[in-house]
Parts: sequence; structure tokens; C-alpha cells
Amino acid sequence: MIAYEIINYLENYFPLNLQQPWDKCGVQIGDIHQDINKVMISLNADLQSLQLAIDNDCQMLITHHPFFLEKINNLSFDNHHGKFVQLAIINNIIVYSLHTCLDQGKDGISMNDWLINELDVHDVKCYDDIKVGKQAILNVPCSTSQLVSKIKDKFNLPVKYAGKEKMISSIAICGGSGAEDIEQLAGKVDAYITGDTKHRHAKYAIDHDIVLIDVPHHIEVIMEKKLKELLKNKNIEVLTANINDYYIY
Repeated sequence: MIAYEIINYLENYFPLNLQQPWDKCGVQIGDIHQDINKVMISLNADLQSLQLAIDNDCQMLITHHPFFLEKINNLSFDNHHGKFVQLAIINNIIVYSLHTCLDQGKDGISMNDWLINELDVHDVKCYDDIKVGKQAILNVPCSTSQLVSKIKDKFNLPVKYAGKEKMISSIAICGGSGAEDIEQLAGKVDAYITGDTKHRHAKYAIDHDIVLIDVPHHIEVIMEKKLKELLKNKNIEVLTANINDYYIY
């Protein structure tokens, strides 16, 4: 396939006009007219994922987090930004990223749809104006501790939480950094799952009787297998990076 054919296919699900104003989705580096027979999908655009693509003879690296989302002061080959661009160009690898486009998605295909549906729910809907965060009803209500255990098991990630032991029927989720949304969810759902929370968010959860469950940003790695499934009928080989979280727990 040609790179732009893969891009056009993905953008049917995740149009670039869905990205937030501050985001940098789309082509990061490379030639969209290049022939592609093998693709690497990775949560992050970093030297480790790029090297993995090179080692596996991939011609395209598709990521969630964009390379150009970081502050880049120069492209000296002596730093990681310059080295990333150098390696991508030398090895003829096109780098393409879907970030907030994928977070929002269309027709029930998005990051938070994937995440919330892993927890056995029904009546999934958006809870925010930008249509990123999702809320739903658990098929089987459970206690706070049971929900925490279920999240640990489903996503194989460490979890911390704030809030009392109670029965949970309704939940909301926002992968990545969605801590500020807790204020609009208190009184609407029993538990909220997100990442990068702070002490004040935990206090807010306790004060407003909502369980706040903090999961690592790495929970978004679910996009690797989900994008692979979307591309399964295309005439290309698709690999997933499966690189560990940056943090060691």
C-alpha cells in the first residue's frame, strides 16, 4: 500500500479536524507517497519505538502521542529530537500520529470507548462537550474494592484510588490526563477513572462522595492492539511495539 492510503483509511475513523487546537496530529516526518508493506504501531513516538520499527524492517511508525507535541528547540543530531528525525529519514520511515483525533473518534470507535468497554458496561455516552470522556453503567454493580481489582486485572497496571467503600453502578473514564473532569462528574457517576491526578483531586473526590481511581497514562497502550485490528484487512503486516511504561512501579 501507499502511505497516504493507510492515512486516508485511518482518518475515516479519526479525522484530523477532531484534534484539539493545541495538538499536532497527522504526518510528523516522511513521504506520504512511499510504499508500505510493514507498519509498527506504538503508544509513543520515541527513539525506542522508532528503533523497533527499524529493527523489524517497517516503513511506517503510527503512534498515539505525536513527536511534534513536545517543545523542540533544535534538531541537532546530538539530542534525542534530532536523532529521532535523522533515523526516520535515513531509514525511510514515515511517522504518523493520531492523538486527540483518536481520543474523540467517531461512531463508538475511540480511545475511551475502548477503555470503558473493557469493564463490561452498557449505555456508553460522552460526558463532556468535546466528546472525549465516556460514562456508562456497569452490567453488574460492584464494590469500590472490586472495581479497583477489576481495573488492575483488565489492564495489568497499578492503581491508586481515593474515596469510600460503596456500591458502584455508574462509571466514567478518560485515559491520560483527565483529572480536572472530576468536578463535572461528581453527583453524576459513582466512580471516575483517569490519570495524572493530584492531591487536591483526591480531596475533591472524598469531599464530594465520588470514587477517583488513578491509573497510569500507559493505560492508553490499548490503542496498539485496537489499531492493529482496524488495519487487519489491509494488505500490510502490522506489528505492535508493546514497550513498557516509562515508569517503574
